[in-house]
Amino acid sequence: MKLSQTWRFGRNDHSWLNQLYDWLRFRVNRNLVRYLSQHLCPEVTVDTKDHSDRIRILEAGSGAASATSLFRQQSAADLCVCLDRDEEALQSAKQRDPGIPAVVGDLLCLPFKEGVFQLTFSSSTIEHLGDPVRAVLEMRRVCRSDGRVFVGVPYRFGPLAFQPLIAKTSLGVWLGTVFSASSLNQLFKKAGLHPLAYSHYFLRFFIGMVACRDTAARQECNT
Repeated sequence: MKLSQTWRFGRNDHSWLNQLYDWLRFRVNRNLVRYLSQHLCPEVTVDTKDHSDRIRILEAGSGAASATSLFRQQSAADLCVCLDRDEEALQSAKQRDPGIPAVVGDLLCLPFKEGVFQLTFSSSTIEHLGDPVRAVLEMRRVCRSDGRVFVGVPYRFGPLAFQPLIAKTSLGVWLGTVFSASSLNQLFKKAGLHPLAYSHYFLRFFIGMVACRDTAARQECNT
């Protein structure tokens, strides 16, 4: 199965299986947006009413970008951009949310200048890449020095623990590589990021980690 097909089941968008998948994806992303909002420090959250601290957010490898749409509803979000190399996925995002800024691009070579975003995040994408370190390096590059980077991936010790046994099958490729907290931590460190917190989500199917670019930001967040 190609990477461009991993954001949905099959070709029929109106099948009951795809509709169920979309419903589950919305619930996962709603909780994910809440979690990420709590880690937008120093002293900046998407719940703030002070527009002087409005933030820019990038969802990298977004698929249909439901998380970006949810962030766009927050008062402090200045710009929420979704990026994916699959034009069909972005068209689906546009149909759901016509005003969403959607960019066709490669997560391994993001078409943005350095330090543009307060938050760069990716959920359920990095596990499909042959060079995840390069992807996280790119997410780090376009993130501000006081910003946050988040990556969410399938959890090695959750319900998807069987994935290594079927890694070469179509289902195993669709699921992608599974990660432990340790392997995710090592991925971030190789990309020059300082892990701040990790969390299991969606019944421990996934593990996600938030990191910052520099030690000063980490110390400020921990005080």
